[in-house]
Amino acid sequence: MKLENILEDIIKIPSVTSNLEACRKTVEYITDLAQKENLKTKLIENDQVLSLIIAKEIKNKYEVILNGHLDVVPASKEQFTPKIKIKKGKRIMYGRGTSDMKGPVVSILLAFIESIREGCNKDIALLFTTDEEFGGFKGMKYLVDQNLRANIFFIPDGGNNWSICTDQKGVFQIKFTAKGVSAHGSRVWLGDNAVVKLITVYENIEKEFLKRWGKATKKNNWKPTVNLGALNGGDNANKVPNVATMLIDIRYPTPVTQSELEKIVKSSIVNGVTWETISSGAPLSTNIKNEYINKWIDVLDDKPVFEQEPGASDGRFLAEKGINVLLTKPRSSEPHIDNEWVNLDDLIVFKDSVKRWIRSI
Repeated sequence: MKLENILEDIIKIPSVTSNLEACRKTVEYITDLAQKENLKTKLIENDQVLSLIIAKEIKNKYEVILNGHLDVVPASKEQFTPKIKIKKGKRIMYGRGTSDMKGPVVSILLAFIESIREGCNKDIALLFTTDEEFGGFKGMKYLVDQNLRANIFFIPDGGNNWSICTDQKGVFQIKFTAKGVSAHGSRVWLGDNAVVKLITVYENIEKEFLKRWGKATKKNNWKPTVNLGALNGGDNANKVPNVATMLIDIRYPTPVTQSELEKIVKSSIVNGVTWETISSGAPLSTNIKNEYINKWIDVLDDKPVFEQEPGASDGRFLAEKGINVLLTKPRSSEPHIDNEWVNLDDLIVFKDSVKRWIRSI
């Protein structure tokens, strides 16, 4: 059971979140590997989203859960054909999901299987989901709402290059709908432009963010941000649009709260505009003095590097329940880029490090 062969096999499966057949095929591939090791598996299907638990015994509470997601973001066909190249003496595999996060998934899968083969009797399980790239609501959120628990979740989906991610921002995504009055573009005084209403709302929100927290930059980004992700309305240049929609994405760190942000949104609304939350999740904050994290630090050869990340992961649903999360991953590229890659040699080191961590707990 060679790491790179397993990784090649699952990268070839285009398990984009919306591709239910491919996600199922990926889950079945991993299920087959686990069952050949006489491990028990449980497949959970929630509204066409699959999650897989692998353990010596299936239950609701474990000491440790090793967790990853099997779904990926869309990519060109050639990105689902993995390629291995030698770069500065290191074996690098390119392909969609190598970094985010099929590469790390194979590491924790093999770390678990090899530990069991070697007689490990620790209370540990594997959990794989297939909707993280769509928000994780039908996978991780559903499972924790159904009381799946662990003392700590180990998730190699953050903390690049072996750093430990201590904090991730919360997510607050909103859909705005505006209603106006149609008119001919040459008689704008007879109409009420729905698109302009939404632009005004966005400008009001942005102005308040800048007033309270200032502009986020590459060097100073640990503050709330707002992004206008989509604005749709109108169908002709010479017509005043009477309906429009807008999607915005807000990311915010502790101690900012969603209720605080909702007050800003409410105060920014103009006549004819309504809004609704389409996605949300609390900020994640990890206690680096946690015993499991300290044991991981002991495994590392170098002094640990701690970092904060503006992005989010399924860990936010665990944070809402007060569950500890350890976020770290091996050397790999940024997620979702065209030339996504992972260092194969580092994946093996990562796998062996996870095994040492398991033995230490």
